[in-house]
This record gives sequence, structure tokens and C-alpha cells, in this order.
Amino acid sequence: MTLLVFGHKNPDTDSICSSISLTYLKNQLGNTAKAYALGEVRKEAQYVLDYFKVDAPTVLSSISNICKDDANLVLEGKPQVVLVDHNEYGQSIDGLEDAELVEVVDHHKLGGMQTSTPLSMRLMPVGCTCTIITQMFKENNIEIPYEIAGLLMSAILSDTLLFKSPTTTDMDKKAVEELNKIVKVDVEKYAMDMFKAGSSLDGFTVEEIVNMDFKPFDMEGKKVGIGQVFTLDIDAVLNKQDEFLNYINNTDFDMLVLAITDIIKEGSYLIYKAEDKIISDAFGVNASQGVFVEGAVSRKKQLVPNLTEAVKKNI
Repeated sequence: MTLLVFGHKNPDTDSICSSISLTYLKNQLGNTAKAYALGEVRKEAQYVLDYFKVDAPTVLSSISNICKDDANLVLEGKPQVVLVDHNEYGQSIDGLEDAELVEVVDHHKLGGMQTSTPLSMRLMPVGCTCTIITQMFKENNIEIPYEIAGLLMSAILSDTLLFKSPTTTDMDKKAVEELNKIVKVDVEKYAMDMFKAGSSLDGFTVEEIVNMDFKPFDMEGKKVGIGQVFTLDIDAVLNKQDEFLNYINNTDFDMLVLAITDIIKEGSYLIYKAEDKIISDAFGVNASQGVFVEGAVSRKKQLVPNLTEAVKKNI
């Protein structure tokens, strides 16, 4: 039986690289596994794949369309799936309930998923899923080839913002140090080249930018969406603030926050559909559209928990 390995919708660099890397590990351990993506590869991840000469995964649209999306895949019974970089139904493939979930490897909070059978679950409070997968290679004494080492290292640098994110741990730093013994690049230069390749917003519509890295959440019964875009060209978004607000305000979310994260200044500008008081309480700022929140670079560790507490307080 083929294991289908994939990350979350609107896949970022970690989702793409962890899918490919864990698939390689599974196959080396005697399983039959194949990596997939739940959306088109973004510019940053494509830069990584091109740099290390790795093909992008096939895109899946839903469980019911798996064999249409991948005509070479032959299934017997329910598809067996392995999730990386997420563990929430809302962030995963449509129809996941109709598949057999056999494993999760992730670095996020528990998302309330339920299964009818036991599964393998590896959740660790580190900066990147690929840090966990690097550890799994070590535990299984499987040698990491150059291109897989490159993908693993790239994802860690991406998710930790070159170790500037508060999610960064010593385990992430150690993993990059060990992986770069195989890859042998100037880590800082490579990371900045990767960020530059991925942060250009030229050619994207307002809707595409908001949904580029977007995740839905349930906060005290409220439907909340949080989008985040990392860019070196902040003005490309802020100069179109009214257009972004018009789109955001016309979504069906009770609350929606778009964080435009400045990699150099290490903080985020916020455009939002929410009460000013919630934004003020969440981030300790005088809330206004486009407000800059110093140090806020992590959705997982800052945006989500801060907004969750603010919603609870103001419910």
C-alpha cells in the first residue's frame, strides 16, 4: 500500500520539503511512499527545489479525486495518509475523513483531530517540521543525501527566519549545522537569497496575497483567518491597503488578520477585519490599519495565541 505524504493547504517551504524528505526516509525504511502537495509550489519553495534539482510533488485536490490527480497511483481500499506540518482538518486535504490517517509529524499545537484507529504521532515544540525529520533520519541511521539535506536545511531556515523567529530552538540550530556539513553553503547568504526569491509580490492579486499563506482557526466559536506574507517590499502591500481592506472585509470570516512580516525589521504590519480593541489587547499597540507590531514574526507562537487570548477576553 502506498503511503500518501503531504503538508497543509497553501503549502509553504516546510510543507513541501518535509513531504519530500519524509517520503525519502519512508522508502529507505522499506515502505512505499509518495510525496504530494495540497496546492501549487510558492516562489520560495520553488527556489529551493530548483537549487537542489528536485521535482515538485504532484498536487492533490481532494481524497475523492486522488486517482484523477495522479493517474499513476493505484490504491486498494482507503488511502493511507501521513500528514506533515499540520494536524487540523481545516488545513488538510478535502475529504480527509474518508482516508486512513496513519501518521502525523508536526511542530504545531494539537488541532482537535480524531481517528478511529491508533496512529503514530510525532509532535515537537521546535521551529520546523524538517528539524523533527532530521532527527528521525538520525534515529534510524539513514544517511541523508545532498539534495534531501538541502531541502531539510532550507525549510528550517525558512520557518525560523534564519533563527530570528521566537520558535527557534537549539535543536533547529544544531540540525542546520549538521545538515550544512553535507550541503556546504554560506548559510546566511543562501537564506537571504531564498528569502529574496520568495518575497517578491509582483504579479499577485490582492486575493492571492491574502491567501498565499492562510490558515483558518476556531477561536471561542468565531471563524478566524490569519494570513501571513513575508516580504522585503512592504510598500507593495501598504500602498494598496484600501484594496486589501475591501477584500478582507468582504470575506465570511468573523475576524481576519493579514500580517505583512518585514524580515529585516523583524516585525509585522497588520491589516485586519476585527475590533480595534482585540488587536490592541492582543499586541499591546494602539490599533489602526497598518499598525506595526515589533517582534511579531511567528503566526504559531505569537499571532495565534495572542489573538486567541484577546478574543477570550472580549467575548
